[in-house]
Parts: sequence; C-alpha cells; structure tokens
Amino acid sequence: MKRSFLSPLALPALLTAFVVATPSYAQDATASSAEDKAQALALVQQLEEDPLASGADNSRQWLTNFIVNAPDLFISTCPELLSALNGQGKNGAPELVGQLYFGNAAWAIQNPDKASDREAMYAGGLESTLRLYASLLKAKPRWRWPILDKLRSRAKDGTLIEYVRENIGSCQ
Repeated sequence: MKRSFLSPLALPALLTAFVVATPSYAQDATASSAEDKAQALALVQQLEEDPLASGADNSRQWLTNFIVNAPDLFISTCPELLSALNGQGKNGAPELVGQLYFGNAAWAIQNPDKASDREAMYAGGLESTLRLYASLLKAKPRWRWPILDKLRSRAKDGTLIEYVRENIGSCQ
C-alpha cells in the first residue's frame, strides 16, 4: 500500500490557505474600491481637522499606501509649491507637505473626470494643506510659515489658482 504524502485533512487546509492568500479576481483590478476611496477622503478630512492627533501618523501611512497602490489614481504632486517647507523637519512642515499630496489625492477622488487637470489638482491640494495649517495654528500658534500665510490670503481673495499657474513651471 502506497502512503499518501498528504493526510486527508491537509488538502482541504492547503486549498483554503491558497484561496485566502490569493487576491480576489472577482473584484476589478483596475479600480480602487468605493470603501477605500471613502476611507481616504475621511482620513484626509481628519488630518485637516486634527493633524497632531494620536493616530495621525497611522492615517498618513494608510493614505500613502493607498495612493501608491491604487490602480486608478494617478496623483501628480508639486512640493515645490511649498518650497520653503521642503526639507524642514520643524513646525509641522512634514505634515504640511504631506497634506499637499493627500489633498491632491482627495481632489482626484472627488473629481475623477478632471484627473488630468494638474492646476486644479494642485489648487485642491493647497486648499487641503491650508485647512490643515489653520488647524495646526490653533494648536501651535507659533508654527507660522510666511508662505502659507500668503497662500491663505490668496485663497481668501480667490487667487490661489493663479499662484499655482505662476509656479507650476517649478514642478518636476
């Protein structure tokens, strides 16, 4: 009598493990789920409202992972729009520059038919960054950035898109 390599219970266990470990092919691999997009929008808003919350770093990590791996999001970003903050590790600069990226993604999720409009995407990212900045200033009033104060004024007078147009040439 020949001995079987697998016990009678091993094959079902292996098949179950294979099915669980294999990505679902029933789901469209060319689109992010509606749930993930809703989660991304909620996290962007949470960061805007409370950028220093205890779970904020986890939210940023989740958002970065989502944006990088989303097959249907093509996010262009321009950290040069916040040039004075780039490379700064103080006064909320990393959070502010990161929010530009997350804000661009939120804008792209909310405006899928305009995904190729870089100027509008960058302006949307800047608006998100400015909301985060306003929240940061409530918690840390000394964390002022002249560039962001200038951009807040431009947003109030409706010329933020002009700032983007004037500076888009510096984007890489």
